[in-house]
Amino acid sequence: MEECIGKILSFYKKHLEIDENKEAILKYSLQITISTIFSFGLALIVAWPLGIVAYVFMMMMTNATLRFFSGGAHCESMRNCTIYGMVLCNIAGLLTENMEPDKNILYIAFGIFLFSVWAIQKYAPSDTPQKPITSKKKRKKLKIRAFIFVCAWNFCVINYYIIFHKVHPMMLASALGILSQSFSITQKGYQFAHGIDRLFNKILGE
Repeated sequence: MEECIGKILSFYKKHLEIDENKEAILKYSLQITISTIFSFGLALIVAWPLGIVAYVFMMMMTNATLRFFSGGAHCESMRNCTIYGMVLCNIAGLLTENMEPDKNILYIAFGIFLFSVWAIQKYAPSDTPQKPITSKKKRKKLKIRAFIFVCAWNFCVINYYIIFHKVHPMMLASALGILSQSFSITQKGYQFAHGIDRLFNKILGE
């Protein structure tokens, strides 16, 4: 995989003038993109025999969409990101599958909405040294879009209940996606990601 990324970087360096800083940012972006694709693919493969593909997919979509605007912590290696994403998404899917679809889900979703608003206000967009966001204008734009997304999600959850007078399991699946991503932009989220790295490196080797 590193060889593949190296070839892509060589192509860009051949056709575009990029300095070492831009090259590091591009390499990091490629690593995150590829690890996300592998993580989602592996998560869906594992979810298939468990019968939770729809829930896992919903969790991934809300998580990824909010991450696009808010940034957040990542594991250090593509391997760790892939494994962590697969485990996290399927745990969320199993929780959704086994929780009774009642009003408690509405309360959970609203609590997660409030947490996400707080996290976005305080931390978003949360960048990394490998991919810093230095433009104040861009930071403001990303923060606003993150707010809009979680507000739109909460609006859909509430209106679904008002219109159909019932709770759907997808409410919980999407809420868990919002929760995991909102947590990842906090200081504790970064500490947790570093802890996951240390754990996987200890179990699987560097």
